Amino acid sequence: MNKDAFVEALTAAAYDGGRVAGDILRGAEHPVGRGVSTERKARAAWLAGLDEESRARVRQLVDEGVHAGVFGVLAVLDGVRAIEDGAVAGKLMLSHVALDGTETPLNPDSGEMLHDLFNWFSRDGVASAPSGG
Repeated sequence: MNKDAFVEALTAAAYDGGRVAGDILRGAEHPVGRGVSTERKARAAWLAGLDEESRARVRQLVDEGVHAGVFGVLAVLDGVRAIEDGAVAGKLMLSHVALDGTETPLNPDSGEMLHDLFNWFSRDGVASAPSGG
């Protein structure tokens, strides 16, 4: 697996063009489980009372939040968003290890960055994604 395949698979699993946002909203609209909190019940009632335009806006906001979360994690893996301070900061390394033991770095120091590839795959579609390896 190279970094393009990794980001494409991650996009499908953790973002999927708004599917994840829809899943989140469905869970908020119809909370399940034992002992659903009063807060979750109130949020479900609030969502049920929204008109279609308002519901669409809420879905857009949730979708943007999901996108920002995945983008942020990838920016950390790329080393462009810090999780450590200054001189003590290390480098995060992400690799795919195949069943035969072959290791492929997914966030090397050169080439397209994971967060940029995610923007291509999530916003512009697979067909227009750059080939970064």
